[in-house]
Amino acid sequence: MTSLIQKALRIRELPIFLFLVLVALITGVANPAFFTVAGLQDVLLGVSIVAVLAIAQTLVIVMKHIDLSVGSTIGFTAYVMGAAGSWGHSVWWGLAVSLGIGIAVGAINGFLVAYMKLPSLVVTLATLYLVKGIFNEIAGGDTITGDRVPEAVNAIGANYFFGVPYIYIIVFVLMLVVGFIMKRMRAARDLYAIGSNLSASELAGIPVARRVFLAFVATGAITGLAGVLLLARYNTADANSGVGIELYAIAACVIGGVAIAGGIGTVYGAMIGAVLLQTITSALGALGIPQFWQLAVNGTLLIAAISLDRYLSSRVKPTSIMGSHE
Repeated sequence: MTSLIQKALRIRELPIFLFLVLVALITGVANPAFFTVAGLQDVLLGVSIVAVLAIAQTLVIVMKHIDLSVGSTIGFTAYVMGAAGSWGHSVWWGLAVSLGIGIAVGAINGFLVAYMKLPSLVVTLATLYLVKGIFNEIAGGDTITGDRVPEAVNAIGANYFFGVPYIYIIVFVLMLVVGFIMKRMRAARDLYAIGSNLSASELAGIPVARRVFLAFVATGAITGLAGVLLLARYNTADANSGVGIELYAIAACVIGGVAIAGGIGTVYGAMIGAVLLQTITSALGALGIPQFWQLAVNGTLLIAAISLDRYLSSRVKPTSIMGSHE
């Protein structure tokens, strides 16, 4: 029994999960409507977009990289998905092009980072502005309104399965799939090795450049899907869609135990981090606390998560929900 408790205490995601439970209980006491079906649905809907981007970010952060371009990419793909009908194309065309845009941006990022050896922070910041510029040129002042959103996309954001939003079910399934791949597939496991020790990974024969390139491509593909979900969630899109959302996704990852220094973390932790951020936002909003303080609390939580990560790294060899990732 003692060994099981010790093992549980070493799970990286456990402290943040317990904190999530505590925040939810406090919120429920202060605002009983939080634990109603409508209240829980609001949380699930609110967390969905950040959660799917956090899943995408996990793929690159475990390699000690980062992708800032997802903010402009998700907005662009949401607009393209919504404009497909106006341009005389089917919903399948819009989906294919949205995924294609995400993959193309990921491929550009991956090539420059993996083969040109450029810093991912600089590269993805550049592509964020590049995509944003192209997005603004194409969209201009146009706004995708509800009557232009494809019916199939609108159904994803408006319907529920036994009270659970369709959009969250999609994100949850994506989390399970990506989590399984990162646990079971050798190529995905290599991402942790690259983030832990790049030189050792090269000496071990891991095709580092190829792994980094494909991870960025996968991140781009998931971001393209996120654009479709963004349109489904809000039923609108314009040139400002997705602005700044990349920072929330990164924060969700770090708060959920995905080490910014690379080599450690899971998509499950990233999901917990995203839910915690959304729960805090909902809680503070329900208590009538101004938005400034909501942002301040999130920032403080991010600093605390990084500090806790450093402390745990220096004290014990951590495990995760799916086992060790060092």
